[in-house]
Amino acid sequence: MFLDIHSHILHNIDDGAKDLNTSIALLESAYAQGVTDVILTPHFYAQIHSLEERKVEAEIRFHELKNAIKGKAVPNIYLGNELFYFKGISRASTLEPFTLNDSPYLLFEPDHSLLNKALMEEILHLKERGYIPIIPHIERYSKEKGYRAFVKFVKANGILTQVNATSFFSKYYNRPLRKLLKSNLVTFLGSDAHSLETRPVLIKGALEKIASLYGEDTKQKLIDNSEWLLSQITKKELEV
Repeated sequence: MFLDIHSHILHNIDDGAKDLNTSIALLESAYAQGVTDVILTPHFYAQIHSLEERKVEAEIRFHELKNAIKGKAVPNIYLGNELFYFKGISRASTLEPFTLNDSPYLLFEPDHSLLNKALMEEILHLKERGYIPIIPHIERYSKEKGYRAFVKFVKANGILTQVNATSFFSKYYNRPLRKLLKSNLVTFLGSDAHSLETRPVLIKGALEKIASLYGEDTKQKLIDNSEWLLSQITKKELEV
């Protein structure tokens, strides 16, 4: 069992899957790699998107995809968002439409140019309100100003993080990934899949690399963490 917590597999909504057939093909690829569950997390930019319009659009696409995959060998799917930082985000009246499957978990993408004290305070305020932020692809910020302080903040405050499977196939990310994993600062592995050609799933290959470079225990921990998160985001469904 494995939950992919970060994907752009939902069709015709962002820079991810361009059509329904691509969505299905990506899900089939994920399933072939042992992924049993996928959270669809299209981008949301408050600077350019209307909340209500985007919410309706995402739900329409989600139900289109659910209908299209009936009877197919694909993972279970859930709806979420990758929410990009905006000033005052922690004071927004509601963030429930952005959470992962209506849970308290929030895939929260920082502005890479603003890894500063204000951002960290916003994250703490989100936690105070009961949200649980997960920082996606944290390794991608390693060259940005403020990264070291941000990583210290993440460690000190137990902030959840995710790294991309594709990053394990890029020499550019070798060093930050090694440091994050050795420091026990990686909570989840996600595909961040966008397309079959340029940004595929690669979960299986990444897990194999992790086992080879960091040991089976590290690989198993990421699998266990994904299973644990799945239990958390489906609690309401199980209780009904």
